[in-house]
Amino acid sequence: MKLYYSSTSPYVRKCLIAAHELGLADRIQLAPVVTMPTAHSPELMRDNPLCKLPTLITDEGHALYDSRVICEYLNDLSGGRPAAWTSG
Repeated sequence: MKLYYSSTSPYVRKCLIAAHELGLADRIQLAPVVTMPTAHSPELMRDNPLCKLPTLITDEGHALYDSRVICEYLNDLSGGRPAAWTSG
C-alpha cells in the first residue's frame, strides 16, 4: 500500500497511528507530498484527482481518502478490531 501524506497533517498522523496500532505500518510505503492551491503533485493527481491528503492506495490499486475511511479500511484489513478512532 502507498500513503500520500504531508507531515503537518493531523489526519495523516491519525492514519499512521492506526496503522502502527493495527500492525500494518510495515506494509505501507510513505509518499511525501507538498501541495499548494496553485500547484498539485502530478503523482497524487494521477491517483486521486481531488488531491486530498491523506490518500491511501490499496494493494488492489484503489484510492481511499479521508482519515476515517482509511482507518476503517486498515481496521478491516487487520481483522476488524473495535475502531475507537473512527468516532469524532
